[in-house]
Amino acid sequence: MPDGSARYRGCMRFNAFAAYSAEVVVTAEVIPEMQNSDYESGIVQIGEEVWHIRTARNIPTEPGAFVAFWQRHADGNTTPFSDDDPAAGLLVFVAQHDRRGVFRFTGARLTALGITSGRRPGKRGFRVYPNWRTGLNVQATTTQRAQAPAFQEF
Repeated sequence: MPDGSARYRGCMRFNAFAAYSAEVVVTAEVIPEMQNSDYESGIVQIGEEVWHIRTARNIPTEPGAFVAFWQRHADGNTTPFSDDDPAAGLLVFVAQHDRRGVFRFTGARLTALGITSGRRPGKRGFRVYPNWRTGLNVQATTTQRAQAPAFQEF
């Protein structure tokens, strides 16, 4: 598992991951990632798999929640993660009012959704739509349906 910078250890609280791990009874240390720190970004090993984690942010004027998922290269440029990223995938935590959930996007699912780069350019950020979000426009509803198999409320 990649080692996070000592400067970032202990700075982020990873509250969403803590709530999730208590619910599913997982004990794991989160290694903070320097990029995307506004989204409680980190890497965690669960069993034999290493996962990226992020906490999505609700934006009052927009439906769904937004999450950043990019990496910074040595030259300073930001790029989407690639299809061949060694992590098993991405866990995106969402909360709204008294509801919480997680999107468990495997690497294959990230590729299928066009999030990671490879055959497609990929994305540096995207919206997630938990099943409790209703009244969405056509595009958001289509995205919600595509994301639904990865979502679990807890």
